[in-house]
Amino acid sequence: MEDISYLCNPMVEPFVYETIKDKLERYSKETPDKEAIVFYTPEFERQSLTFGNLYRKSWECAQGLIKLGIQPGDVVGLGLPNIPEWIFCHFGIALAGAITLGLSYLSNDGQNIVQALNQSKKCTAIIFGDSAEKIDIVRQFVSGTNENGRVLKTEVSSLKYAIRVGTEDAGDFPFTIGSLQQLAEFNFGIELPILLPDDVCIIMMTSGTTGQSKLIPKTHFHVSSVLPMTNQVMRMEKEDVIFNSQPFIWIGGYVFSLLNFGNTLVTVTSYLNNISTARQFAKLTAKVIEKENCTFAGIYGPSLLEFSDGEINCSSFPLKCVTTAGFPLSTNYASVIGKVARRFINVYGTTELGSICYKEIVRPEDFEDYSVGSPVRGIEITVLDQAGKLCKRNVTGEINVRSSVRFLGYLNNQEKTIEVLDQSGWFKTNDIGYVTSDGQVVVSGRLSDVIIIGGWKMSPVHLENVLSAHPDILDVKVIAIEDKVMFQEACACLMKKPESTTTWDDLKALIPNKGITKKENIHNRLAVPKYHVFIDSFPRTISGKVDKKQLKEEVLKVLKVK
Repeated sequence: MEDISYLCNPMVEPFVYETIKDKLERYSKETPDKEAIVFYTPEFERQSLTFGNLYRKSWECAQGLIKLGIQPGDVVGLGLPNIPEWIFCHFGIALAGAITLGLSYLSNDGQNIVQALNQSKKCTAIIFGDSAEKIDIVRQFVSGTNENGRVLKTEVSSLKYAIRVGTEDAGDFPFTIGSLQQLAEFNFGIELPILLPDDVCIIMMTSGTTGQSKLIPKTHFHVSSVLPMTNQVMRMEKEDVIFNSQPFIWIGGYVFSLLNFGNTLVTVTSYLNNISTARQFAKLTAKVIEKENCTFAGIYGPSLLEFSDGEINCSSFPLKCVTTAGFPLSTNYASVIGKVARRFINVYGTTELGSICYKEIVRPEDFEDYSVGSPVRGIEITVLDQAGKLCKRNVTGEINVRSSVRFLGYLNNQEKTIEVLDQSGWFKTNDIGYVTSDGQVVVSGRLSDVIIIGGWKMSPVHLENVLSAHPDILDVKVIAIEDKVMFQEACACLMKKPESTTTWDDLKALIPNKGITKKENIHNRLAVPKYHVFIDSFPRTISGKVDKKQLKEEVLKVLKVK
């Protein structure tokens, strides 16, 4: 089997069959005074919760929700950033037997939230706020509440209650998280429901880079399975202090280490959404890591590169380990090894399955472009060609994954589930790549990203790699523009350094010389994008990925192409 693209890393350690309540209760008894989580604002203001306080506040929140009328199996929308209220509300929702639906404010009219809430079909309450801007967005689909939190009018058919967080003056939303806590005080002793590990505790959304987000349910068992699947590579210990700046509602930012390891988790209340803020965000990150003596850190890629030039100092460097995720990495990231951390781990995964592969690097020379390593425990991988046949090694095809912790399918979307999940449990990632001779997985792009120009299929990732190698280019994305004659044409969207005088002629001259095509080849014209746009920054989703749908809308306005 060494010549075919099939990999398997079997489970060794047993799974942990527990609920969030089981874990919180145990930590609150064993280490009640240990800080569970530490928050920093951009102004460097510090706030924390111990395991004892976290369990108490979560319990109070659960009792308040039950008294309000929340039933087991109900969905509660949670639209907050990484602040203390998010974590004890999420755990409180779980203790009440309900399900958290993480919400992202992607549009000023709130329609992406309305779509998610209606798609869940059982959303009876939302917890929102922390800023006047977000309250204004909720006002677009909820007219307000009475003093008991009851919604007066809304576009969401199942929505009954709205609970506001924050001290802003919002008279139309008088029921606050403080009101919920008072309900708990007046009704202390309400019995909480019995929870099972296979009960759903959170619904995560895909990033929505190409359209409407899909909803992905995760059980208590799902969030408890990270330890036996990943610690073979991570090698975390209970004494480690973990920094992670990603939003809690994202699979890469969820509080897995707190729940699975009982670690202290350190985070910031605002996170990176735009590459133009990477330097500022990196400075805050270094300051927080140094103050809290963090030993592990999960850092978003573009921000991580800001540490490589040595201009940002941190006495805690090198850390035991730094991880990043979200996209395959080029060798540019090799510069962080030894400077920022002794070990560097690139995580390849999906919201549907969680972690799939880990690439651990301890020497810069071991870094390979876009290699994501080998599968974590409990993961099988195949690479299939267009006919659905298993590819030989080093042959590109679609990456398929099967996990010991099964993907439950998209919530209330059987059609999309059938498209990606077969009866044997194999999940189509929509990523293209190959398995190397030594069993490493290389991701080279997205299947749906392939641009078809007059019948010729071009993978944008290859062109992006060539153009991004220019020293004056900060980032590049190649997108498809519809064409009446050729079906599609490519458009290069480029961010260059502010002082750069590089022109498009300079950049397109690189293309025939970098293996995409040869000058005498008929595909030369097709390989060079018909369109190009220089832009200041890319629009990004809540998870930090480029929002391709919004990017295309902005590019079409610039190009004036219909």
